[in-house]
Amino acid sequence: MELDELKVAWTALDNRLKKNEELKESIILEMMRSKAGKKVNWFITMEIISVVVVSMVIPVCIHWLDRNMGKYLAGDICVFLAIVVCIAYFMWGIFKIHGLMKFDLAKNVGNNIYLINTYNIQLNREKKIFSCFLWPVICLLIALFYAEIKATMFWWSLMFCAFIAITFLCYWLYKIYNKKIDSILRSLDEIRELKEE
Repeated sequence: MELDELKVAWTALDNRLKKNEELKESIILEMMRSKAGKKVNWFITMEIISVVVVSMVIPVCIHWLDRNMGKYLAGDICVFLAIVVCIAYFMWGIFKIHGLMKFDLAKNVGNNIYLINTYNIQLNREKKIFSCFLWPVICLLIALFYAEIKATMFWWSLMFCAFIAITFLCYWLYKIYNKKIDSILRSLDEIRELKEE
């Protein structure tokens, strides 16, 4: 009789331990989903802010052209380039936001990993285009504009400091983006492992 009671108690204890283990796994799974979801939402927010800022620059450039077109060749080229870049980045930003909005933790984890890797590739392309082509061209055009208007040493110093600050800011932002992407991918890998167990 005591042996049967011991077996029943042991079975009940074993069931309780299994339920606790399942509960722990579900809590861990939910925490990882929440962490990944918050980071993806941060990316979406940053992309929306970028698109809004870029869309606000276009009317400023058009206003500048309306007031100053023909006065400074380098300035006109710089502003035309800014308009083209802003329009292109506006469309690019909408495209990236559209891709990030497909991220859904209720769906296949592999699909979410694919979406984040795609976003990472997009960011790397953006970084290369900006750092290897756009930024040097923008700096050169602004320097030519400053030479054309015969800017004082104060304005040259201010421009130089602004270029350095923007370069470091972009570098720092891309580092943050890379860390967040790595963190999301780690969380998704852990979620996939937990689901497979």
